[in-house]
Amino acid sequence: MLNKHYDNLFEVDMDTKIVEEKLIDGKYHYSFEDTIFYVKSGGMENDKGLINEIPLEDVYVEDNKAWHVLKEKITNPVHLSVDLDYRLFKSQIHSAQHLMCTIMNTDYHAKTIMFKTGEIESEIEMGFTTLNREILNAIEKRCNECIIQDIPIIIGYPTKEEALANIWEDYGENFDWDIQLRSVSIPGIDYDLCACIHVPSLRYLHAIKFLGYEKTTRGYKISFVAGQQLLDYIQRHYDVFHEASRSLAVAQLEINESIQKLFQEKKELASSLNDYKQKYFEYYAKELCNIPELYFFHEFDGFDVKSFQQLCSIITNQYEKGFIGLLKLDDKCHVVVAKNKALPIQANEIFKEIASKFELKGGGNPGISQGGGNYSTDLITYCINKINQLNGQ
Repeated sequence: MLNKHYDNLFEVDMDTKIVEEKLIDGKYHYSFEDTIFYVKSGGMENDKGLINEIPLEDVYVEDNKAWHVLKEKITNPVHLSVDLDYRLFKSQIHSAQHLMCTIMNTDYHAKTIMFKTGEIESEIEMGFTTLNREILNAIEKRCNECIIQDIPIIIGYPTKEEALANIWEDYGENFDWDIQLRSVSIPGIDYDLCACIHVPSLRYLHAIKFLGYEKTTRGYKISFVAGQQLLDYIQRHYDVFHEASRSLAVAQLEINESIQKLFQEKKELASSLNDYKQKYFEYYAKELCNIPELYFFHEFDGFDVKSFQQLCSIITNQYEKGFIGLLKLDDKCHVVVAKNKALPIQANEIFKEIASKFELKGGGNPGISQGGGNYSTDLITYCINKINQLNGQ
């Protein structure tokens, strides 16, 4: 349904009257004598705004009527107020899409497949057979040259014959040419049939910036920003760089160099930390193994599982000992049964015995077996008794 109020982007206030009212699921649906609220179509979202100072929940068309959804009941007179900032935001993106897609179509024979307006960045999918940054830069330059010229965007209501004489796109066999047609043209560049809201001229787009592209099964998907979306995009990135610059105490242009330096320092610190951990574990293992018994039990705390496993490996590789180690992890635990290769016991058999009694999950080999389960004092007592048994006590 065509609404000529959409021809003027800046017509955002209107007084009207209620024609019909419906209550559906606790919300009030109103049809008015007239409306300026845009109803979602053609890839453009609904307008936002207020009706008698009450936020508009939704607007939709049914039975050729525009229905406005509110949480509260209203009475005549009715005042409609559109959120101009949001309308301008989406109109900039939509008009930018007309401009860039036409240039891609006419200059590179790439047909429009999909168009999507996003809050942070928008997307178009185009039927390019090939695309690279050089081509994209050339299209971006051409678009921005048109924007600088401030070419007007003209709304018209052509006859079928007038439309057919100007459009180049094939609208398909199912297009209804008998309805009232609405044209949107950028003189010398584009002529299209469209019922959406557009900016008055290209200067309102500010500029277009292509962010990136990726191959799809149908062509190429291109991400872009334009108008207020472009300004917001720049501001967000500037804020991030500014904060990073303050945190690193360097100029913004030196951020990358500073980050690379931090990565190198982190790598060197990690290497030093590993060296210290190795020395600490070797000292810890020496202290643990400084006992006459061949087999021992020890409960560990304050390690992560990986560090615990590293310590166990040092014990069994450097000392002719066998042991059962239990790492406490809150109400859980990790149990390791390990032995030096010179000892005759089978670590996996001992672990299997413990696991079956205390429902531990895990396994291993004759040299080392391990797994996890619930922590309990009974488990500790059992492990100690097992060690005493191995030591012949």
